[in-house]
Amino acid sequence: MRNTTIIILTIIFSLIEHGCTQCGTEKFQCKNGDCIKSELLCDGSADCKDKSDETVAECTKPEIICQRLAFRCSYGACIDGDKTCNGEQDCIDNSDETLPTCRSVSFNTSSFDSCGKNQFKCDDGQCIAESGLCDGKIDCIDNSDETIFKCSTITCPQYLFRCTYGACIDGDLKCNGVTNCADGSDEDPKICRNTSEKSSTTIRPTIRPTIRPSTSSPPGSIFCTAPPKLENGYWKLDQSYWHIGKDKICDNCDVPRGTKLAPGQELIYGCNSGYKLTSSASVFCNSQGQWINIPECKEIRCKGLISSSRSVECMHNGEYVSCSDVVPGTTAKLKCRDGYHIEKGSTSFDVRCNETGGWFPEPIQCVPACGIQPLNLVPAIVNGTRPDVFEFPWHASLYRAMNSTAPKEFICGATIIHERLLVTAAHCVFDESGITPKVYDASKFHIVAGNIFRNYDSPLHEVTVVQKAQVKHIYYICEYNGYKGNYADDIAVLEIKDTFNFSSILLPVCLDDNEWISLHDGLFGKVAGFGRTAFGISSFIIQKIEVPFIPFERCKTLSNTYDTRHFITTDKFCAGYTNGSAVCEGDSGGGLVFNNSGLWYLKGIVSVGLGTKKEGGNLVCDNYAYSLYTKVSTHISWIRNIIFKIDKPSLLNRCPS
Repeated sequence: MRNTTIIILTIIFSLIEHGCTQCGTEKFQCKNGDCIKSELLCDGSADCKDKSDETVAECTKPEIICQRLAFRCSYGACIDGDKTCNGEQDCIDNSDETLPTCRSVSFNTSSFDSCGKNQFKCDDGQCIAESGLCDGKIDCIDNSDETIFKCSTITCPQYLFRCTYGACIDGDLKCNGVTNCADGSDEDPKICRNTSEKSSTTIRPTIRPTIRPSTSSPPGSIFCTAPPKLENGYWKLDQSYWHIGKDKICDNCDVPRGTKLAPGQELIYGCNSGYKLTSSASVFCNSQGQWINIPECKEIRCKGLISSSRSVECMHNGEYVSCSDVVPGTTAKLKCRDGYHIEKGSTSFDVRCNETGGWFPEPIQCVPACGIQPLNLVPAIVNGTRPDVFEFPWHASLYRAMNSTAPKEFICGATIIHERLLVTAAHCVFDESGITPKVYDASKFHIVAGNIFRNYDSPLHEVTVVQKAQVKHIYYICEYNGYKGNYADDIAVLEIKDTFNFSSILLPVCLDDNEWISLHDGLFGKVAGFGRTAFGISSFIIQKIEVPFIPFERCKTLSNTYDTRHFITTDKFCAGYTNGSAVCEGDSGGGLVFNNSGLWYLKGIVSVGLGTKKEGGNLVCDNYAYSLYTKVSTHISWIRNIIFKIDKPSLLNRCPS
């Protein structure tokens, strides 16, 4: 990291001009008469109570020169160059945190998890105080708290000033020489024309740098050369340089290319119709004779609306056009794809790309439907072991390949809960051959969804239905300790590299956050898997079984027969039969689902059987004993936390290696 830049302000003031008769030669006199140290003038922080030391009028004077490694705020102050994009306001106008480069800087998001009752959530997830919304000051790093979309509907009381985009600021801040509206509209020359800065202590210099080529040189004979015209845009000399004393030297100040301009002078950039600036409109000449952060004009386009959850038709001037690169004036009709439904409160099917590059009204958001079975199910075979593929559209199969050339071996079942997430049993992804269980490398695991045949590369897979994915990360409860820990916390969440494309025959199961389903004696659920058949081998075709919930006392009684009471941990429940129809090897990790009002909810994850034994490092299942399922409700908050933070992986807690 660079050494902290020491900012030296070369100030050449006359005694009368800066109130030195009262404050002395080493101090600056504020408009209210207070005296501050001269080095505090235009340093990004308001040291005068009336903030008169941090104004455009003071900080854009040519004698205010920033050092080479310093950053110049939009109103002219100088701050340490290392302080830009650090998540803290160091310029009084926050221009050090509103640069385009700040959007790609990694900032601390530890507080972005969720926003409190009196907080506003920025578009990028950041939380700010609700009072910071539409107050003229940019608090969101992505600027989303001060936009016309958020502020246009706000009504300002009579004693407040309304910024052009809708924010409300103190009426006394209008035309005070400091930008208090995020768009600078409180200092618009049209409304400030009759407002003069009256001060007995600070008088404008009688001579200021001009736009004319000069024979006299400032210290160091450093100048900036007027830049070439901007493609699809223009620039003008800032209006504060249109005069020398009371004499107006130009209108709009079209400056010939090659003209020498002194350090401290400012150019204001703009774009032609249909284009917008990529960064701040204000560009200053620095002490090295360079223009800082010259913007470009980018054609205004609305972002594409097509996604895996939403289909779109776009029209412009009466003709169908592509929806991927949309010009203003384009209209779009949206609808949710199969397997998705409209998010609550989202109703705009017809939207229009406006002149600022945004869609209006807000387009519909489509979220995955869950727990729905297609109506055209094929009846199950007698004794009901083989389901139709459509009966478990959330079921998936987990495979492991120890290296890139090894075959992908079927390991366990899994259940889809999100476009990128599945739930399985922790013991499916752990190596328990050593003294301490260790999670396998996620890259060794692969997923197949929509399959009814067990083998990963089966030629019988329906190619229009089956989707494959590689596991990217494995989330598990850090306290999981496998067999030694009685298989408590036997649950894992798998994140895949690419998202599933949901449809009516491939969609997630529902999660029962609100405990709609209460497990009780006589309640039946169902589970799918490739577990052992009656002949003791793993099934080639997916099987299903419907099983009843077993109350705790009955479950405990049977466990005494097998001496497996210790497996009935607080996050387990019993289900199944004792007639040889229990779930076994190959069923582990599969989801036990229950129906409520036509939707299927995930309530359990196949864990172990009460008749489970460990022989030679392998678990052996007894078909004639009840099975234990990891209770999903016990871990629902942990699962939801992963879902919420899946796009912010830095916020997720990882178990130590």
